[in-house]
Amino acid sequence: MEIKEESQAGVTVITARGRLDGASSNMFAERLGKAVSGSRPRIVVDFAGVEFVSSAGLRAVLMVVKKVKAANGSFALCAVRAPVREVLDITGFTTMIDIHPELAAALAALA
Repeated sequence: MEIKEESQAGVTVITARGRLDGASSNMFAERLGKAVSGSRPRIVVDFAGVEFVSSAGLRAVLMVVKKVKAANGSFALCAVRAPVREVLDITGFTTMIDIHPELAAALAALA
């Protein structure tokens, strides 16, 4: 899995590409966990390049969401592909996480 990080308008944008599974979930959680610093972190994860999410990947996302909420921050996903969205729907993650169709919409929501 490739992960890139940048800042846009005070929001940390994480771009993930590849499979979020048992082999990559720890690295994903560690990288995003580092982005949760200070008070009220605002994080958007662009999932346009994520083609698959396993249960280990879901656990990694949940760990990051909990850290962000504990720091009174905001977390959102954007550009989630249909197969990954289906997994998020089935597991109930869509009720816990804000999901936006594109990066611009996510940035506007977290602004």
